[in-house]
Amino acid sequence: MPVVENSDKNMKVISAVVMDNPLATPISVPSPTIEDKLDKVIPPTTVTKPTIKAPKPVTLKQKIDLQQKTIAIKEKRKKQLAEQQIEKQLLADLKNQTVLQKKAKQKSIEAAFAKELKEQTAKTLQHQIRQEQERIAGAKVQGEVNKYKALILQAISQKWLVPVGVDKKLYTDLLIRVAPGGAVLDVQITKSSGNVALDRSARDAVFKASPLPVPNNEDGFDQFRQFALRVKPENVMVGNVE
Repeated sequence: MPVVENSDKNMKVISAVVMDNPLATPISVPSPTIEDKLDKVIPPTTVTKPTIKAPKPVTLKQKIDLQQKTIAIKEKRKKQLAEQQIEKQLLADLKNQTVLQKKAKQKSIEAAFAKELKEQTAKTLQHQIRQEQERIAGAKVQGEVNKYKALILQAISQKWLVPVGVDKKLYTDLLIRVAPGGAVLDVQITKSSGNVALDRSARDAVFKASPLPVPNNEDGFDQFRQFALRVKPENVMVGNVE
């Protein structure tokens, strides 16, 4: 048989059959696996293990330096903690001091207010006492004045000769000035009754009643050195008619 040359050098012969011998059996050639293909495409690599170097021995100086660094770090940390503690204590003391100052200021304000209130209360009480004393004294003086005015009116009415037919509801206002002891110095008509005869008779009655009954003590008499008096015919004793 003719021999056919394989032109593809890279191709593999998978099977061959001898055609002259009909009894011949085909020879099977295994197909290439994926691993075979990969082996040809990616060559195998050799994995090298890293070399582990033995640690160098620690010298005594290195040990001392390490200990010193460790001690320095610990001391620094200890110092920082101490400073933080001092700072916290200072803040706490400052806060307490502020609170105490506020309390002291509040107490001072309250004490000043209480003192001022006490002084104001005392002043008010003294003022009230003084007003009451003045009222009592004034009432006493006014009582004395009213008493002596009533005596003076009685003395004048005894000397007053009221004109006949005069309206007894009329009145005359007089301003009387006297000396110590009651002697009449002057009598002025400050408001006329409208009846000249009645006004003249009232003025004459004051001079006739001199000396008038006035207080003997100087303080009491000061109220009667010059005083106003209103006289009415209706107050005159019955029978004193001209």
